Amino acid sequence: MIISIPLSTYNKQYIIFLPAVKNNMIERGLFVRILYSTTNVTFNGIFIKFKNESIPNFGKVEKDVLHAYHTTKTPVYSIEKNLYRNTKTILKISGIWENETSYGLAYKTMD
Repeated sequence: MIISIPLSTYNKQYIIFLPAVKNNMIERGLFVRILYSTTNVTFNGIFIKFKNESIPNFGKVEKDVLHAYHTTKTPVYSIEKNLYRNTKTILKISGIWENETSYGLAYKTMD
């Protein structure tokens, strides 16, 4: 069973970044795991339910998370574009990938 939150209850103040580790997918890259921790529950990542009409709002979520992570590298935004091609209903943001020049969200969609 997957527990997710509606987009309307997402709050950037609940994001916690764990220490960076070596990224096995990107040569000379790092991966930073994200926790989403409210007063009642802690998620290993951010799980958000979505519908096609709410997709434009995910650009704000992506910007919130990437801007909360402090680095001088260039952010890469990709969620909004990729969600339009999806039929799944839950977005899981698991962390941040980082290479020598840029960084972005590590995410997937699921039912």
